[in-house]
Amino acid sequence: MGKVINRNFLKFLIVIIAFQDVAAGVAGSIMADIIAAFPDYNPTIVMLVATFPGLIQIVPALFYGKLSATFKKRTLLFTGLILFMIGGVMPFFIDSLPLIIAFRGLLGLGVGITMPLSVDIISDFFDGRERDFLIGFGTSTIACIGAIFFQLGGGILADSFGWQYGFLTYLFPIWILALTFLFLPEPEKRKIDENQPKQKVKTPRVIYAVSLGQIIFSALVYGYVTNISVVIQGENLGTATQAGMAISVFTFGTLLAGFVFGRIKHIISVSYIPLAVFLTGLGMLICFFSQSLTMIFVGSVIGGAGMGIGLPGVFARVTEATPKNSNTSYVGLVVAAQGVGGIMGPFVFALILDALSKDIGRFPLAISAFGLFALAIVWFVLVKLAKQASSPDIEVTT
Repeated sequence: MGKVINRNFLKFLIVIIAFQDVAAGVAGSIMADIIAAFPDYNPTIVMLVATFPGLIQIVPALFYGKLSATFKKRTLLFTGLILFMIGGVMPFFIDSLPLIIAFRGLLGLGVGITMPLSVDIISDFFDGRERDFLIGFGTSTIACIGAIFFQLGGGILADSFGWQYGFLTYLFPIWILALTFLFLPEPEKRKIDENQPKQKVKTPRVIYAVSLGQIIFSALVYGYVTNISVVIQGENLGTATQAGMAISVFTFGTLLAGFVFGRIKHIISVSYIPLAVFLTGLGMLICFFSQSLTMIFVGSVIGGAGMGIGLPGVFARVTEATPKNSNTSYVGLVVAAQGVGGIMGPFVFALILDALSKDIGRFPLAISAFGLFALAIVWFVLVKLAKQASSPDIEVTT
């Protein structure tokens, strides 16, 4: 390992890498101000300031396996964090919308490297229940704390001094860069048995299956994110602030579930992903039937908790499915799948609503709920079939 480091401090250094995984949300919290600042541009174009990073992060995530096999993990980490900070902070200094969007793309490149890295580096140093706890704590809890910090911090700075000041929150990860640079050791390369004949390691089919499931899951969750505020405000169940709180409550559910992911995976070692998808769907269904703000908050917590189990769940599953004799990491595929699903969501819902002549609001929540229930059933069946097909000497956990 090179450096001798306290084990608990090592855990801290690793999980804080996930702090900026969903930090692109700063632009979302100040979007109205950005649109007002560029009246000559179509609002759809201006919204690229918020959506472009999510599109661009797919590219490095998709090639993360090759990047991690070619470069040292520390090199990738510092590159990702520096791209993140430069791309994040530069919009503070410029007034050109195309340039701002370009720098937001640079931020996306950074996140596309650090997001899969934050999971991959956990499995380099830890395994078993310790690894499961850290994956859940990092990808759900710490990432959500980071998201809340960047959204609130960006909003407060924008309200106090002007919209461009919101981008200064991206200076905050300097302390993560400094700590990891000083103390995080370079993980050892995975050992490969030299006596084994050299052959190309095939990517297990389960990794592609889990990634496909993640695309569908991410696309279906879109129905909640974009419609819950429409339901709350459109039906006079609450104010714009309370509509924003519903998303925060969803995030809080994700944050809490991250704490207990390792325990849940240990108790339900086979069906934890189908359970997560089912819980997310249940949350959507409760929101669909809710006639009060309180019940919408209840549904949001349950849906968020499902996501808090599901996201680390797919990362853990892909990590476990990676062949022991492979130097390639596949966690980037999950990050890319998540991004693809997020991009597909608006188009999928628009097609369904148009085909059924339905409006935004409650109906998309029903689509999300029943789509997630169907996905949970299919996933559960496939998991059970895989369990039955596995030979006694091979353990399959999903």
